[in-house]
Amino acid sequence: MELERIASDLYRGFPANADKLAREMERLRTLLEETGAAVMMEIEKEKYRKEKDSEKIKEYRKIYRAVRRELDSLDSCTSRFSQEQSLMKSARESGAQGRIDYDAYRVDETVPYTLDSVLTNKKPSAFSIYGQKIEADSWKEMLLQVCAYLNRMNPMLFASLESDPDLQGRKRPYFSADGAGLDTPAKIPDADLYVETHFSARYFKKMISKLLQKYNISEEAVLIYLKKDFTALHEESARTRTAARTVEPSEETVSEQQLSFSFDSEGNWNG
Repeated sequence: MELERIASDLYRGFPANADKLAREMERLRTLLEETGAAVMMEIEKEKYRKEKDSEKIKEYRKIYRAVRRELDSLDSCTSRFSQEQSLMKSARESGAQGRIDYDAYRVDETVPYTLDSVLTNKKPSAFSIYGQKIEADSWKEMLLQVCAYLNRMNPMLFASLESDPDLQGRKRPYFSADGAGLDTPAKIPDADLYVETHFSARYFKKMISKLLQKYNISEEAVLIYLKKDFTALHEESARTRTAARTVEPSEETVSEQQLSFSFDSEGNWNG
Protein backbone atom coordinates (compact mmCIF):
# COMPACT_ATOMS: atom_id res chain seq x y z
CA MET A 1 0.00 0.00 0.00
CA GLU A 2 1.21 3.51 -0.82
CA LEU A 3 0.02 4.63 2.63
CA GLU A 4 2.65 2.37 4.22
CA ARG A 5 5.42 4.33 2.52
CA ILE A 6 4.19 7.73 3.68
CA ALA A 7 3.14 6.73 7.22
CA SER A 8 6.09 8.59 8.77
CA ASP A 9 5.33 11.78 6.81
CA LEU A 10 1.65 11.59 7.73
CA TYR A 11 2.39 11.27 11.45
CA ARG A 12 4.86 14.16 11.33
CA GLY A 13 2.59 16.51 9.39
CA PHE A 14 -0.98 15.29 9.97
CA PRO A 15 -1.02 13.15 13.15
CA ALA A 16 -4.77 13.47 13.77
CA ASN A 17 -5.57 12.33 10.24
CA ALA A 18 -3.03 9.51 10.50
CA ASP A 19 -4.64 8.27 13.72
CA LYS A 20 -8.05 8.34 12.04
CA LEU A 21 -6.70 6.39 9.06
CA ALA A 22 -5.23 3.80 11.44
CA ARG A 23 -8.61 3.33 13.16
CA GLU A 24 -10.41 3.01 9.82
CA MET A 25 -7.90 0.42 8.64
CA GLU A 26 -8.67 -1.65 11.73
CA ARG A 27 -12.38 -1.48 10.83
CA LEU A 28 -11.59 -2.42 7.24
CA ARG A 29 -9.61 -5.40 8.47
CA THR A 30 -12.63 -6.58 10.46
CA LEU A 31 -14.82 -6.28 7.38
CA LEU A 32 -12.31 -8.21 5.28
CA GLU A 33 -12.18 -10.95 7.90
CA GLU A 34 -15.98 -11.16 7.88
CA THR A 35 -15.98 -11.31 4.09
CA GLY A 36 -13.36 -14.06 4.05
CA ALA A 37 -15.34 -16.04 6.61
CA ALA A 38 -18.54 -15.68 4.57
CA VAL A 39 -16.82 -16.80 1.36
CA MET A 40 -15.23 -19.80 3.09
CA MET A 41 -18.61 -20.76 4.53
CA GLU A 42 -20.13 -20.77 1.04
CA ILE A 43 -17.25 -22.87 -0.26
CA GLU A 44 -17.87 -25.45 2.47
CA LYS A 45 -21.62 -25.48 1.78
CA GLU A 46 -21.06 -25.95 -1.95
CA LYS A 47 -18.61 -28.79 -1.39
CA TYR A 48 -21.26 -30.85 0.40
CA ARG A 49 -24.15 -30.26 -1.99
CA LYS A 50 -25.34 -33.28 -3.92
CA GLU A 51 -24.80 -31.48 -7.18
CA LYS A 52 -21.92 -29.25 -6.35
CA ASP A 53 -20.94 -26.50 -8.74
CA SER A 54 -17.19 -26.86 -9.35
CA GLU A 55 -16.99 -23.58 -11.25
CA LYS A 56 -18.64 -21.73 -8.40
CA ILE A 57 -16.21 -23.26 -5.89
CA LYS A 58 -13.32 -22.24 -8.13
CA GLU A 59 -14.64 -18.67 -8.35
CA TYR A 60 -15.20 -18.47 -4.58
CA ARG A 61 -11.67 -19.69 -3.90
CA LYS A 62 -10.36 -17.00 -6.22
CA ILE A 63 -12.30 -14.40 -4.21
CA TYR A 64 -11.01 -15.88 -0.95
CA ARG A 65 -7.40 -15.67 -2.09
CA ALA A 66 -7.92 -12.05 -3.16
CA VAL A 67 -9.32 -11.23 0.29
CA ARG A 68 -6.29 -12.88 1.91
CA ARG A 69 -3.92 -10.81 -0.23
CA GLU A 70 -5.70 -7.63 0.78
CA LEU A 71 -5.47 -8.64 4.43
CA ASP A 72 -1.74 -9.31 4.08
CA SER A 73 -1.22 -5.89 2.55
CA LEU A 74 -3.42 -4.21 5.16
CA ASP A 75 -1.61 -5.95 8.02
CA SER A 76 1.72 -4.65 6.77
CA CYS A 77 0.31 -1.13 6.47
CA THR A 78 -1.33 -1.11 9.92
CA SER A 79 1.88 -2.43 11.44
CA ARG A 80 3.82 0.48 9.96
CA PHE A 81 1.23 2.99 11.20
CA SER A 82 1.42 1.38 14.64
CA GLN A 83 5.20 1.78 14.70
CA GLU A 84 5.02 5.44 13.70
CA GLN A 85 2.30 6.02 16.29
CA SER A 86 4.57 4.54 18.97
CA LEU A 87 7.45 6.78 17.95
CA MET A 88 5.29 9.90 18.08
CA LYS A 89 3.81 8.91 21.43
CA SER A 90 7.25 8.28 22.95
CA ALA A 91 8.52 11.56 21.54
CA ARG A 92 5.61 13.51 23.04
CA GLU A 93 6.08 11.85 26.42
CA SER A 94 9.80 12.62 26.45
CA GLY A 95 9.23 16.20 25.30
CA ALA A 96 11.53 15.64 22.36
CA GLN A 97 9.27 17.58 19.96
CA GLY A 98 8.79 14.75 17.50
CA ARG A 99 12.22 13.14 17.89
CA ILE A 100 13.16 10.06 19.85
CA ASP A 101 16.40 9.02 21.53
CA TYR A 102 17.34 6.08 19.31
CA ASP A 103 20.50 5.48 21.34
CA ALA A 104 18.28 4.28 24.17
CA TYR A 105 17.48 1.21 22.08
CA ARG A 106 21.06 0.24 21.23
CA VAL A 107 22.10 -3.34 21.92
CA ASP A 108 25.44 -5.16 22.10
CA GLU A 109 26.67 -5.30 18.50
CA THR A 110 29.07 -8.15 19.22
CA VAL A 111 26.31 -10.67 19.99
CA PRO A 112 25.60 -12.92 16.97
CA TYR A 113 22.10 -14.09 16.01
CA THR A 114 21.13 -16.84 13.59
CA LEU A 115 18.71 -16.43 10.69
CA ASP A 116 16.00 -18.30 12.58
CA SER A 117 16.04 -15.66 15.34
CA VAL A 118 13.12 -13.25 15.68
CA LEU A 119 14.33 -10.11 13.89
CA THR A 120 11.12 -8.10 13.62
CA ASN A 121 11.40 -4.59 15.12
CA LYS A 122 15.18 -4.80 15.13
CA LYS A 123 17.86 -2.93 13.17
CA PRO A 124 21.03 -4.69 11.98
CA SER A 125 24.61 -3.48 12.06
CA ALA A 126 26.33 -6.28 10.15
CA PHE A 127 26.27 -9.93 9.17
CA SER A 128 28.90 -12.59 8.60
CA ILE A 129 29.01 -15.46 6.13
CA TYR A 130 31.61 -18.18 6.52
CA GLY A 131 33.28 -15.95 9.10
CA GLN A 132 33.60 -12.90 6.82
CA LYS A 133 31.93 -9.93 8.53
CA ILE A 134 30.19 -7.37 6.31
CA GLU A 135 28.61 -4.11 7.52
CA ALA A 136 24.91 -3.58 6.77
CA ASP A 137 22.94 -0.94 8.69
CA SER A 138 19.52 -1.90 7.26
CA TRP A 139 17.77 -5.07 6.10
CA LYS A 140 17.80 -3.66 2.58
CA GLU A 141 21.57 -3.21 2.69
CA MET A 142 21.99 -6.70 4.09
CA LEU A 143 20.03 -8.22 1.19
CA LEU A 144 22.12 -6.24 -1.31
CA GLN A 145 25.40 -7.34 0.29
CA VAL A 146 24.31 -10.98 0.45
CA CYS A 147 23.42 -10.77 -3.25
CA ALA A 148 26.81 -9.20 -4.05
CA TYR A 149 28.60 -11.94 -2.09
CA LEU A 150 26.73 -14.73 -3.90
CA ASN A 151 27.34 -13.07 -7.27
CA ARG A 152 31.07 -13.12 -6.60
CA MET A 153 30.89 -16.80 -5.68
CA ASN A 154 29.13 -17.87 -8.89
CA PRO A 155 28.13 -15.14 -11.37
CA MET A 156 26.44 -17.55 -13.80
CA LEU A 157 24.22 -19.05 -11.11
CA PHE A 158 23.38 -15.61 -9.80
CA ALA A 159 22.38 -14.35 -13.26
CA SER A 160 19.92 -17.26 -13.52
CA LEU A 161 18.00 -16.03 -10.46
CA GLU A 162 16.11 -13.51 -12.60
CA SER A 163 14.07 -16.31 -14.17
CA ASP A 164 14.03 -18.68 -11.20
CA PRO A 165 10.35 -19.53 -10.42
CA ASP A 166 11.15 -19.82 -6.69
CA LEU A 167 12.15 -16.16 -6.64
CA GLN A 168 8.99 -14.69 -8.11
CA GLY A 169 6.35 -12.80 -6.13
CA ARG A 170 2.60 -13.13 -6.58
CA LYS A 171 2.39 -9.94 -8.62
CA ARG A 172 5.97 -9.03 -9.50
CA PRO A 173 9.43 -10.55 -9.95
CA TYR A 174 12.07 -10.17 -7.28
CA PHE A 175 14.98 -9.76 -9.72
CA SER A 176 15.22 -7.76 -12.92
CA ALA A 177 17.99 -6.81 -15.36
CA ASP A 178 16.82 -3.20 -15.57
CA GLY A 179 14.58 -2.79 -12.52
CA ALA A 180 11.41 -2.99 -14.62
CA GLY A 181 8.49 -4.65 -12.87
CA LEU A 182 9.95 -4.14 -9.40
CA ASP A 183 8.13 -1.97 -6.87
CA THR A 184 11.26 -0.64 -5.12
CA PRO A 185 14.29 -1.78 -7.13
CA ALA A 186 17.87 -1.48 -5.90
CA LYS A 187 21.00 -2.14 -7.97
CA ILE A 188 23.08 -5.02 -6.64
CA PRO A 189 26.76 -3.97 -6.27
CA ASP A 190 28.99 -5.31 -9.07
CA ALA A 191 26.11 -7.23 -10.65
CA ASP A 192 23.88 -6.73 -13.68
CA LEU A 193 20.70 -7.25 -11.70
CA TYR A 194 18.29 -5.23 -9.59
CA VAL A 195 16.50 -6.75 -6.61
CA GLU A 196 13.14 -5.92 -5.02
CA THR A 197 13.55 -4.22 -1.62
CA HIS A 198 9.99 -3.36 -0.58
CA PHE A 199 9.87 -5.97 2.19
CA SER A 200 9.45 -6.24 5.93
CA ALA A 201 12.38 -7.44 8.06
CA ARG A 202 10.74 -10.86 8.26
CA TYR A 203 10.54 -11.17 4.48
CA PHE A 204 14.10 -9.90 3.98
CA LYS A 205 15.18 -12.82 6.17
CA LYS A 206 13.04 -15.20 4.10
CA MET A 207 14.58 -13.90 0.86
CA ILE A 208 18.12 -14.37 2.19
CA SER A 209 17.25 -17.94 3.22
CA LYS A 210 15.96 -18.69 -0.28
CA LEU A 211 19.13 -17.33 -1.86
CA LEU A 212 21.34 -19.41 0.44
CA GLN A 213 19.41 -22.52 -0.55
CA LYS A 214 20.14 -21.84 -4.23
CA TYR A 215 23.85 -21.93 -3.38
CA ASN A 216 23.53 -24.91 -1.03
CA ILE A 217 24.77 -22.74 1.83
CA SER A 218 23.55 -23.71 5.29
CA GLU A 219 21.77 -20.98 7.25
CA GLU A 220 24.17 -21.78 10.08
CA ALA A 221 26.96 -20.22 7.99
CA VAL A 222 25.31 -16.81 8.38
CA LEU A 223 25.27 -14.76 11.57
CA ILE A 224 23.52 -11.43 12.10
CA TYR A 225 24.63 -8.60 14.40
CA LEU A 226 22.09 -6.08 15.67
CA LYS A 227 22.43 -2.37 16.37
CA LYS A 228 19.04 -1.52 17.88
CA ASP A 229 16.02 -3.35 19.24
CA PHE A 230 12.67 -1.54 19.09
CA THR A 231 10.65 -4.40 20.60
CA ALA A 232 9.76 -2.32 23.68
CA LEU A 233 8.27 0.40 21.48
CA HIS A 234 6.33 -2.17 19.52
CA GLU A 235 4.89 -3.75 22.68
CA GLU A 236 3.92 -0.34 24.04
CA SER A 237 2.14 0.38 20.77
CA ALA A 238 0.26 -2.91 20.99
CA ARG A 239 -0.90 -2.07 24.52
CA THR A 240 -1.99 1.38 23.35
CA ARG A 241 -4.04 -0.10 20.50
CA THR A 242 -5.63 -2.65 22.82
CA ALA A 243 -6.61 0.09 25.28
CA ALA A 244 -8.01 2.21 22.45
CA ARG A 245 -10.18 -0.66 21.20
CA THR A 246 -11.47 -1.20 24.74
CA VAL A 247 -12.44 2.45 25.13
CA GLU A 248 -13.83 2.88 21.62
CA PRO A 249 -16.38 0.13 20.81
CA SER A 250 -16.36 -1.10 17.22
CA GLU A 251 -19.42 -0.55 15.05
CA GLU A 252 -19.84 -4.28 14.45
CA THR A 253 -18.96 -7.30 16.58
CA VAL A 254 -17.22 -10.24 14.97
CA SER A 255 -18.29 -13.73 16.03
CA GLU A 256 -15.67 -15.89 17.71
CA GLN A 257 -16.47 -18.57 15.16
CA GLN A 258 -15.46 -16.38 12.25
CA LEU A 259 -12.09 -16.99 10.66
CA SER A 260 -9.08 -14.95 11.71
CA PHE A 261 -6.27 -14.18 9.29
CA SER A 262 -2.61 -13.46 9.69
CA PHE A 263 0.12 -12.64 7.02
CA ASP A 264 11.09 -1.24 6.69
CA SER A 265 13.79 -1.82 4.98
CA GLU A 266 15.62 1.41 5.86
CA GLY A 267 15.62 4.16 8.47
CA ASN A 268 15.57 4.02 12.23
CA TRP A 269 12.61 1.72 12.51
CA ASN A 270 12.12 -1.75 11.03
CA GLY A 271 8.97 -3.82 11.27
